Amino acid sequence: MNRNIIIVTLIILSIMIVALLTNFQPLINLQIPLGLIAFSSVFFSRGILIFLTTLCLALAQSPFAVVTSAALRLRWLFFTLFALHVFGDIFLGRTVRKIKIFDCLAVIFIVYAFFSSLYSRYPSLTLERATTALVLYISIFWIIWKYAYHNGPEKVVYLILNVTKLIFIISYLMMFISPHMVFHAGRFQGIFQNPNSIGITCAIFLPLGLWQFLETKKRGALFLFFLMLAGLFLCGSRNSINATIIALGYFIYTRSKKFKPLIFFTSMSLIVILFWGVQTLAKPFFKEYYRTETIPTMGGRVEIWPIALQLIADKPIFGYGFGTEDKLVRPGYSKGPRSEISYIHNSYLGIMLQLGIFGLILFFAPLLILLLKELFSMQDSAVPLLRRALRASMIAGLLCAIFESWVYSVGNAQTFPFWIIVMLLVFYRYQDKERPLPEST
Repeated sequence: MNRNIIIVTLIILSIMIVALLTNFQPLINLQIPLGLIAFSSVFFSRGILIFLTTLCLALAQSPFAVVTSAALRLRWLFFTLFALHVFGDIFLGRTVRKIKIFDCLAVIFIVYAFFSSLYSRYPSLTLERATTALVLYISIFWIIWKYAYHNGPEKVVYLILNVTKLIFIISYLMMFISPHMVFHAGRFQGIFQNPNSIGITCAIFLPLGLWQFLETKKRGALFLFFLMLAGLFLCGSRNSINATIIALGYFIYTRSKKFKPLIFFTSMSLIVILFWGVQTLAKPFFKEYYRTETIPTMGGRVEIWPIALQLIADKPIFGYGFGTEDKLVRPGYSKGPRSEISYIHNSYLGIMLQLGIFGLILFFAPLLILLLKELFSMQDSAVPLLRRALRASMIAGLLCAIFESWVYSVGNAQTFPFWIIVMLLVFYRYQDKERPLPEST
């Protein structure tokens, strides 16, 4: 399977390079040859389908118009293939699990999202984005669940980490090819269109990258971990840095029961030393890097959130329709540094704006309950190390959601892997009840 992944990836990169060097506009229809490649590859391994879908969603946020256009169209082919696999499994009786409580909650939310098109100001857009939510649920909680069931959660994580490594390698190479496209206002954004996208990616995957190194002791895993650390530093995303510190702190602290007191006091000492250094030796650098002048307004978000609250107050129960956030908060509403932004930059307010209080509860309550159950249960050494890393990644994702609108956006590069992380935690919980997995190191 790894060999097939490498071959397909090299083909994709070759076509991308040709498109960039020649500016050949007909290559906007890349979805046709790439679709055929993906379709033929799927018959060999569903792992390749997972790999390509994750890669495609990441490339959909590329600043290169040709690549973005092709990826945006190609992703529908991948999601369609996921759906066909599910229907085929149901028809042939090859599903590996029965309908669970979380399936019912997911279906209720999706039905509610479709229902919101009846009162949405943009019904066609609401229907389109509700459909993407449906295919996301089908893809992750049925097909990727089945892949994890047969191959283990570790294999799934390795796949998405391989995509992450590829994305960061391309991003760093672009620094030498086209540096003006990988930096925005002095902040590293890689192949994404926003430095915060790099930040969220690092925050979510750094715990998993550290787990991979601890699990395999391979230099490649350590290389990826440092690639992400460097990316996090260069992107200067304050919210992602804070989320990463909390997530990695949790993972390191819970990893070893024997050395927890030592880790705690060492961490506190490092924080004190860092705080002293920031206030004395590195104060000018810190003020510029951390953009301290915008901290009181949270980078302009404080000026946007009241606008959202005003809109929510007008329709607090049902909202304005799923997927309409960027249409409701139009550029120009704010006079501050965020005046050109059309998103709330808060996933919690964003979902409440779209689907009201009921939608907020239906969407986030299961996630928070899952996280709390994970944090306050099974704290003994029998818990697989990967499961602890997945918890840390989920913590990072939910913290990043406070300052960015992305958790419910299927087209976002980070959404697909984040929900895979959520699925794997649910997978572990049901395996505890049905078929406990062997202990991992």
